[in-house]
Formats: sequence, C-alpha cells, structure tokens
Amino acid sequence: MEYNILESIDLNEKSIYKSFTERYFSKRYILNVNGIKNNDIMLLFHSNRITLLCLAPSHFFFKRDDDYKLNFTIGKVDRLSNTVKGKGKKGGQMLTPNTAICKVEWSDDTSFEIPAGMKGFLVEINEQLVKNPKLLRESPNSDGFIAIMLSSISISDSMKKELLNHEEYLKIINSSCE
Repeated sequence: MEYNILESIDLNEKSIYKSFTERYFSKRYILNVNGIKNNDIMLLFHSNRITLLCLAPSHFFFKRDDDYKLNFTIGKVDRLSNTVKGKGKKGGQMLTPNTAICKVEWSDDTSFEIPAGMKGFLVEINEQLVKNPKLLRESPNSDGFIAIMLSSISISDSMKKELLNHEEYLKIINSSCE
C-alpha cells in the first residue's frame, strides 16, 4: 500500500496556512500610546532586526467606519521621500519612539498620528498602503503594515523584552472586555 502525504492533512483547514508575518515575525504591543485609550500599536520583529509597524487589533481606528486618508508628510518631513542605500540600509530617516510616521485623517477633519514606537531608522513606507489606504483596515497585520524600520541588535532585543508579547496582550485585552 502506497502512502499519500496529502491525505494526512486537511487542506481545507485554514489554520495550517500561516501568513509570512505569522511565520517569521514575533508580535509585540504598546498599549495606550501617549496616554490615549486604545491607541495601541503592534511591532512585528524579525530575527534580522527588521521591524514592521502596524496598528494593534484593539486600536480605536478599527471602531470607526468613516472614510479616511493617510498623510505621510509630518511637519516639514515627507516620509515618502525617505531613501536608504546598500546592504546596511544607510541613510534612512532617524526615528524615536514618539516620531510620527503618518497621520490618519478622517472625513470629519479629526486625525491622529501613528508613532514609530521604537528608536531606529525608517527603511521604507509600505508602498501598497500608499496606493491603497484601505489595506490599513482590511489587512492591518500583513499587507496593511505602515512602515519597515531597522534598529540595532541591542535596541531590538531590549524592545522585545520590554513590550507585551502576544499572549500578554490578549490577556489584557480580554480582561478589559469583561
């Protein structure tokens, strides 16, 4: 009797197919950024020090259905003009945890800024998000990430230790919903 490996798993079960970010990035969270309730961000850390900036699922942004646009010009700095060169990604805009990466502007003229959440350098803004801002709402943890950042090994390691991991985040979010 011949064994067919494809018959050993249920190919219809979605949980076996993890996205690229689920497979290779570890999730860390910052809650209530700048003291604002549900102003929560998620940083996805790769082992190569690359970090993706995303809104956390608990962010107040997801509770509003209003139309919005993304503005990547903060003050006199245009995040879209960021350029990096070479293997070491030299020349990226320097970031601190409170540096605004972009601003979400609602149709009612209210807005909020999305901070970097960590010290490092801006590698690039997500071009897919620039072309299709709806990805921020539709696919925030994969195609809708906001920016790619790079930090030193020591900063990356210390941030991962300082911030909430996914299990701690879920515990806090679930307990606040009760």
